[in-house]
Amino acid sequence: MNSGIYIHIPFCRNKCIYCDFFSGGDRKADWHSLVNALKNEYRARRGELSIPVDTLYIGGGTPSLMAADCLREMLGFFKNEIPWYGGNVEITIEVNPDDVDEDACRVWKEEGINRVSMGVQSFNDDELKTIGRRHDSKTAIDSFNTLRKFFSNISIDLMFGLPGQTLESWRNTVRVAVELKPDHISAYTLMFEEGTPISILRDRGRLTFPDDEDNAAMWQYLSDSLQKHGYRQYEISNYSLPGFESRHNGKYWNQSPYLGLGPSSHSYDGKNVRRFNPGDLNGYMAYYANEVIESAGDFYDEEELNESELSEEFILTRMRTAEGLPVDEYRSRFGEEAYMRLMRNYDSEVKSGFVGMKERSIVLTREGIMVADSVIVSLSM
Repeated sequence: MNSGIYIHIPFCRNKCIYCDFFSGGDRKADWHSLVNALKNEYRARRGELSIPVDTLYIGGGTPSLMAADCLREMLGFFKNEIPWYGGNVEITIEVNPDDVDEDACRVWKEEGINRVSMGVQSFNDDELKTIGRRHDSKTAIDSFNTLRKFFSNISIDLMFGLPGQTLESWRNTVRVAVELKPDHISAYTLMFEEGTPISILRDRGRLTFPDDEDNAAMWQYLSDSLQKHGYRQYEISNYSLPGFESRHNGKYWNQSPYLGLGPSSHSYDGKNVRRFNPGDLNGYMAYYANEVIESAGDFYDEEELNESELSEEFILTRMRTAEGLPVDEYRSRFGEEAYMRLMRNYDSEVKSGFVGMKERSIVLTREGIMVADSVIVSLSM
């Protein structure tokens, strides 16, 4: 087991109406100061990484907005400072389609990035406009083709349940995605986070959305289509061609340690401690303005998980994966009483047809994936 590093870039050109991630406008972004703060935070917290690193993920926000000289400075620092595990390292950057051109791709590749995750969401222009995306479908296709000239590991994000989306328009989005043949596809159903513009518009009746039956049909069509074209659903929302699973995201599902840098980022020590940076850009920049920092403890919040919480997290994260929840490992970690309780809950869910057993692991059935949240809660009780 190795560790990972996540770097949060907290700037966007404009915010999508469904997004509740921490970010601000890029017009006032002080990129050099941000890079300096990220470097200083790493210096202050590198002792939290007790094992070598084999993934680095640059997310946001919109990392593709970062100027080339700042990106070079940032990646040059981390490539020199991080205790890497061998040469097989996955370095991912999230990008927006309208930030992609050959010059940007050349910089990303030269700086060691070998995986690109592009936020497409839809190949329907009306849907993209409604949710506030900056690009249209042609831009997304052209950008993908540009990326393919430089990178052999490309992921795209898609969303279903969007306002005005129909099963027919979703089928077209999936068809275009399959024709492009990305190495990885993440597909999420639209979530209504409190206070986001899309939630407010829904509550006011200003937008209409697919119902639960339509969403289920969209997911089934996606899964069937991707399976026919060689993709494996290795996690509830993630599909990949063989060998192109996201190694970094796998750390979240397998309780591997990772260090999160930047405002609002999260960290986990792989044992029982989670740390959370506040979503406070000004506070973050001020705290990490100087290189000499005795302790980062005054800035991040910390939570120590008890045995019950660790058990619940184990069930939650493992049940999201195709491999499922290994019952013997669970028994070894949490004891006989917890194991017997889990198996009683499992017997109840088996009768519902939502779970099954595969090679001593509890896995969701196809029907169970559609009600995964409630199944996971039942298993955790």
